[in-house]
Amino acid sequence: MRIINGALGLLFFGLGALGAVLPVLPTTPFLLLASFFFLRSSKRLDDWFHGTRLYKRYLANFMENRVMTLRTKFLCMAPGVGIMSVLAVVLPQWWAKALLVALVIFELWYFAFRIKTISVDEARRRGEARLTETTPADEMIPASAGE
Repeated sequence: MRIINGALGLLFFGLGALGAVLPVLPTTPFLLLASFFFLRSSKRLDDWFHGTRLYKRYLANFMENRVMTLRTKFLCMAPGVGIMSVLAVVLPQWWAKALLVALVIFELWYFAFRIKTISVDEARRRGEARLTETTPADEMIPASAGE
């Protein structure tokens, strides 16, 4: 099971990395999934992930302080709200519709009131500060790798 979790973590990390350069692909949800799977696969992979620039730039603020930019909140909420809304319209059972509407309301409430919103400049400042810190993952890279 640990191998599967590691493989899924690497898959979602790759999708998150693509999302960092492609504007049509969200970054944060994939990195959150990668974090979830790396945590369950091995300490070494989880430590490596926490030392990456992607983690420091996109997830560290949320994981440490439960804060996100408005854009990040929207990109995390949009897929769930969209899919559950479509399902609520399509499904014939009234109880399934009610459950999906309740889940959408809960998701919107959670992102609006439980996760603090910070400005893009503040998130950038915090991310840049983390990028300048030395981490164990940075120390593992040999200085004379090409020699």
